Amino acid sequence: MASKSVAVETPRPWRAAIAWMALVLGPGFFLVYGLCNELTALRNEIGSFFFDWERRIPVLPWTIVPYWSLDVFYAFSVLLCRDRLELDRHALRIVTAVLLSAGGFLLFPLRFGFPRPEVDGLFGPLFEALHGFDRPFNQAPSLHISLGLILWYLYAKNTRGPWRWLLHGWFVLIGLSTLTTWQHHVIDLPAGALVGAIAFWLFPDPRPETVGKTVAYRPLGGDRLAGRYLAGALLGLALAVQGGYWLLFLWPSLALGAVAVAYAGVGPTIFRKRGGRLALAASWALAPYLIGQALVWRGYRQRMALPFGEVSPGVFVGARLDRREALVFAAAHPRRLVLDLTGDFTEAASLREGDYVNLQWLDWTEPSPAILRDAAAYIEMALQQEKTVFVHCALGYARSARAVAHWLVVTGRARSLEEAIEQVRAVRPGIVVTSKRLACTPARGFA
Repeated sequence: MASKSVAVETPRPWRAAIAWMALVLGPGFFLVYGLCNELTALRNEIGSFFFDWERRIPVLPWTIVPYWSLDVFYAFSVLLCRDRLELDRHALRIVTAVLLSAGGFLLFPLRFGFPRPEVDGLFGPLFEALHGFDRPFNQAPSLHISLGLILWYLYAKNTRGPWRWLLHGWFVLIGLSTLTTWQHHVIDLPAGALVGAIAFWLFPDPRPETVGKTVAYRPLGGDRLAGRYLAGALLGLALAVQGGYWLLFLWPSLALGAVAVAYAGVGPTIFRKRGGRLALAASWALAPYLIGQALVWRGYRQRMALPFGEVSPGVFVGARLDRREALVFAAAHPRRLVLDLTGDFTEAASLREGDYVNLQWLDWTEPSPAILRDAAAYIEMALQQEKTVFVHCALGYARSARAVAHWLVVTGRARSLEEAIEQVRAVRPGIVVTSKRLACTPARGFA
């Protein structure tokens, strides 16, 4: 008789969930939020940041209901978590959002810019309760928005069908209610969304490896670039503390600070790239840096005659391809391996569909012996399987050139690294690989 396997459902962490809410998330929120209000009230001059047209946003008394409803979603959210990992990550996102927002409230204090109207009738008591607890401070970033995103994500994972669409609509109302109850100005909303994105970026859900293989390597020799990015971050912070529109520099300051940490030793894991795609939260949190990178890439690509060249039969080396170029390459080479050496770009969808390997190596850093060994092994294995190989970095001038040159040497296709580099240079004339860099490259062997 054939035996049947029965899946055993892991019991939900009820006790841990109640402990998180009763001991940390509940009292912690009220303590931190209230303390920020009290400390800000002691300051003499508190500015405001709003646009004149915001005075024409109507007060809609009924929207106090979705506004207050976030508290209910907040209280019961921990009970939805299926296991301890999900619970802890959810709770840590909330803690992160509260603490980052508190830092914003205290370092860049703002108040609501014009008097709030008196609301009578059915919804009047709800407004009175809100104003009794919440002073006109704690504006940017909007904690209502950041917590709303965190809660929205969790509840959406646990609803299906029409209920899910109803949930989406309700959370949109919660977001809009921050304006129609005159609790926040417009600038507070994207600031709150950024805090939410940072919380997801720091504590992401584990993502299964559904496409290819991903390995991130810690950088070597990135200290100088780390210092430059740190200087940029400090400059942005110095501008942000001037207040007003200068506050907008806080976002690039945070992004450059994170990149400085990556080059200082943490590596490309800060971009949360898996299966060839950057995590959405990382894309938002690091958007100023990523937009800059994309503009630089586009500028160089427009001046580039050909994006890749064939350095050896079946082995192409070059730059990251755009969507159209990737479709053409994929159609021309259905049996292929794409070896992506970038950690801060999303790979074109058509190139992720075949065999895809992402060995993440920060630009302008030295390669570790491991990444050169692994790259060479993947190239040789693919060739033995009669596949075309495309090795690329962002522009095809440094990382991909060194990886392919190393493969040429260790497989005997070149007698020295200098000869290998010249072979690559013949098809990629713009490569930037100096003799100093070659001296750091291991000469032979897969192991």
